Amino acid sequence: MDKRQLLTIGNVSQQTGVHVKSLRYYDRIGILTPAYIDSETGYRYYDYSQIPLVQAIQLCVELDIPLNRFPEFMTEDRKNIRIGKLITYGTMLADEKIKAINARLRMLDEIREHIQYAENYRFHNGPIKVDFPDMLLWTIPYKGALRSSEYHLKFTKGIDEIIRQELGMCIEGGIMMLYRGDAEERFLYIAIEGDGAPVPLPRDVLRLPASSFACMKTDVNDIEHVRGLFPDLFSQDYDKVVMETELFTDHYDFSHPQYEIRCSLPDRGNS
Repeated sequence: MDKRQLLTIGNVSQQTGVHVKSLRYYDRIGILTPAYIDSETGYRYYDYSQIPLVQAIQLCVELDIPLNRFPEFMTEDRKNIRIGKLITYGTMLADEKIKAINARLRMLDEIREHIQYAENYRFHNGPIKVDFPDMLLWTIPYKGALRSSEYHLKFTKGIDEIIRQELGMCIEGGIMMLYRGDAEERFLYIAIEGDGAPVPLPRDVLRLPASSFACMKTDVNDIEHVRGLFPDLFSQDYDKVVMETELFTDHYDFSHPQYEIRCSLPDRGNS
């Protein structure tokens, strides 16, 4: 074997930008076998024709394609790279990454909006009147409080189910109580996106029509504190929606968070 016609592992590294350790690893897992290994020194040598193979492997690395799948993009004789198949699969993965990044950007925008919303309470605790749009809420029957082990366990299970049903998820969640006459219902809720929601809605999803709420900031983590915050409203006979959620502030005190408690206002149009 005339080694002068071959590339050392260092040469391949320089020409492709791939670290020597990575080239050795590719050999170890069987996707880049050297053209020649010196039996005396153990040095690896590569043929010039293997440069495109290294580049194809790097494309897999950059696209997060598991390298144990790389043989799927080679012919059985290992002499040809199925470039078309690799590009098609890589494009699919890249599209999925773009969708994931866009979802994260939407989440960051939503957090920014929540921080701006919390500025309503910068100089006072309320009450303030807020008109909320139509909302879709994933609901789970729940008797406990926010920021408890039970709450986080149920919240996580709710998120898993939302993802399983391929529903879009918002960042807001909390506890909700429905007061209908003498009856009370209590739920953990997770806001979901209205766009693309299936029709009919899943049985665990509650559509909350656009409504006006009286809102207060409080340090008390207890949704039933609402009666003390809004005694005038609870002296009136109408069906109420009460919600408790954490406030996202610019300086978020994770050990002593602030909460917002909302109570729906009576619909004067139907009174």
